[in-house]
Amino acid sequence: AGVAVVAAHVASACASASDLCAEPLGSAAALQEHVAKISAVSSSCTPSCCTSWPSCSSSNTSCQRRFASTAFGIRRQNQASIEHTLFVVGLNEAKFFGQDGAEEGLKLLERVVEHHQEYDLLFGISEKALATMEADHPVGQNRKLTPSRELEQIQNGEMIPMMQASMVDKCKRRAVDRPVKTTQSHVAHLLWKFPRETIKLGWAYRRRKDHKDAARHKFWSQHFPLCSTAYFDERAEIISIRTVEHIVARRSQEWKGAIILVVGNEVFSLVNKQLSLMLADEGRQLSSPAFMETLRSEAVHLCADVIDFTPVLIFVYCGIPLITLHFTYLAVEYYVKQLEYTKELLKGEDRD
Repeated sequence: AGVAVVAAHVASACASASDLCAEPLGSAAALQEHVAKISAVSSSCTPSCCTSWPSCSSSNTSCQRRFASTAFGIRRQNQASIEHTLFVVGLNEAKFFGQDGAEEGLKLLERVVEHHQEYDLLFGISEKALATMEADHPVGQNRKLTPSRELEQIQNGEMIPMMQASMVDKCKRRAVDRPVKTTQSHVAHLLWKFPRETIKLGWAYRRRKDHKDAARHKFWSQHFPLCSTAYFDERAEIISIRTVEHIVARRSQEWKGAIILVVGNEVFSLVNKQLSLMLADEGRQLSSPAFMETLRSEAVHLCADVIDFTPVLIFVYCGIPLITLHFTYLAVEYYVKQLEYTKELLKGEDRD
């Protein structure tokens, strides 16, 4: 069964969930209730400084984790009611059904759509990747989503159903990650600076497919604590900064709606951590020009072009050893032949 079947039955699957409260959210308890109702279908208990759902007891270990998702209530300065709600959704790679799959994301999106006239959908991928997804997987006149079996081998395929749903709803979409080339150059720069980690790269590369999603971040950060920050931590920070900038831009337009950020579970916890810091005090610091200028300066630094040492690394750590091995083999072969020639020459002299 494809994701089109999921989309067709989302409404009936969510019918048993409680409706959202229509009154303005004026307290933390109201936000907790608001979030718990939206997440009646899919939820998580990921510990963070923000409001997570469903409502949990004081011990996070007593909650059963079902879906990587978090909500942030955002207010204006000196304002009691919540102006915007930011939902952060984590998806597993190439997973469409079950926990942390596209199906759960569609259910959450359906609940949000029922109670918000508009929403913006942000993706934790590069602009080029989003443009490719939109060009290769448009929604036709039948308004049906692409079946999951056709998306299993496609990069970021787990995000395509939610992207297509936003096309049907005619809502704004935006990519908030930096270009892959920039991430590659930053990682290569650190690998060049820390050769002690670089020499382990061949061993780890052979095991790269054994670790996916959240386990991928754990594996690479454990064995490459310095170099992995360029791929995981820096990406999470730029995703969070651009999300906050999007919120501020929408606020200046007097726009009322929900914002949904979709990221891979390899950076979900890091994005939550960054957003918890940036949206501390329920986002009231977003009204500070100095704070926003700090975020912009950091974004410029994270997206700065640095020298890409990838070709140099390949030459130094792969090319030079292969060249050395090759010439060593040629030298040994030459001296073996010389030794055989000398023996033949000596035998000839003995016969004479």
